[in-house]
Amino acid sequence: MQKILTTDDLRETKQHGQPDFPLQYYLDDTRDFYNNQVDWHWHNEFEIVAVSEGEVICHVGQESFRLKGGEAVFINSKVLHQFTSDDYGVMPNIVFAPIFIAQEQTVIYEKFIAPIEKSTMEYLIFRKDNEWQSRGLELLNTLFQCMSAEEFNELQVRNLLSEAWLIIIEHIRHNLEENKYRNDSNSSSNRVKLMIQYIRAHYMEEIRLEDIAVSANISKNTAMRYFGANIGISPVDYLIRYRIGISCKLLKETSDKISNIADCVGYENTSYFCRLFRKYVGVSPKEYRES
Repeated sequence: MQKILTTDDLRETKQHGQPDFPLQYYLDDTRDFYNNQVDWHWHNEFEIVAVSEGEVICHVGQESFRLKGGEAVFINSKVLHQFTSDDYGVMPNIVFAPIFIAQEQTVIYEKFIAPIEKSTMEYLIFRKDNEWQSRGLELLNTLFQCMSAEEFNELQVRNLLSEAWLIIIEHIRHNLEENKYRNDSNSSSNRVKLMIQYIRAHYMEEIRLEDIAVSANISKNTAMRYFGANIGISPVDYLIRYRIGISCKLLKETSDKISNIADCVGYENTSYFCRLFRKYVGVSPKEYRES
């Protein structure tokens, strides 16, 4: 099974591309991920994800939408996102640094890259029934085909992406909020990252909702609202799921007693831990280990 590796604040740790060619092509299949789910993560790079087979549910920032075969989505830098599927979805995609198109402090970057990278726009969907988006999809499909070959022409890839980018900026420039840049330090997404970082650092301890909220310097109600809006569950539910995930790993990889494992993930009461485990996993810890 594939897994997205992240830091405590959900930033993906994988390097995409190389310093001399900061773009990477992937062909992902949700069936290769646990529970058909490419888990929550973010990165400094841009990402363009298409769907070639099946259907994918995209969770980007505070919104969710479906992509069918032949459609795609652009995801802005530093935006939390997740992909799931009811059945399966095959997703050719590229992850690339803004400097792949133009270096910072150049006219091209300031005029064509920065307005999107620094805007409040989190994503842009490409549908086939829209004329300019359909043209963008054609360019992206050509780019994906080019990169799926054993050897590809780097200049052709850059030119195709630049042409697609020009179409995007020309058609959405009027929608971008000029001079209104994202305040990453105060955004709900960043607050959620801080709370997740706190949960992952302190899951072995007794944690209250108030503790999680304080870690992001917000109220309990705001913490609940931000979590629900960004990742669809409450902070406490995330804490439980994270603890259960750690306990599954310990059950598989160690011979520790269940009571010790319960204590390791923050539950002094083994019976309560076992009830939670059955609720979230569907079997008891003992049955999970034996299976």
